[in-house]
Amino acid sequence: MRTLKIYEAGKMSGLSFEEMNIWREKLKSLLFSAAEIANYQIQVINPVNFYNFEEKVYQSESEVEEYDLAHVISSDIIVVNLDGLSSSDGTKIELHDAKYHNRIPVIAFGERKLYEELHPWIKVNIIRVENTMEDVVKYIQDFYMI
Repeated sequence: MRTLKIYEAGKMSGLSFEEMNIWREKLKSLLFSAAEIANYQIQVINPVNFYNFEEKVYQSESEVEEYDLAHVISSDIIVVNLDGLSSSDGTKIELHDAKYHNRIPVIAFGERKLYEELHPWIKVNIIRVENTMEDVVKYIQDFYMI
């Protein structure tokens, strides 16, 4: 059985460990529950496990960039949190690379207003916007875990 690889993208800079990680852990839990119901294998990549400001396991910013982008372009789906996206340059690069390297679908969640306020060049990287992460998980379950 093939494993569906899902990357959790979103703002990290300027946030506490809890702020950058809590939604990612919740999303991961929801995705694993959906995968279990669908009898599907998934791998969820949380970049906070490698890059955070509490435990420095990396030696350079270049190493972090290579780590993140390698996972981005080898993923099947990118889920992005719209909260803070407008000020997250790293996340914008991840979304760009996902689309232009491998045409990886990017599914966003958050207030629709946050999406509407994004620069058009960022919007074109996002194929779908849902209000909640639960809606994102339902969409992934219905259309990718098949």
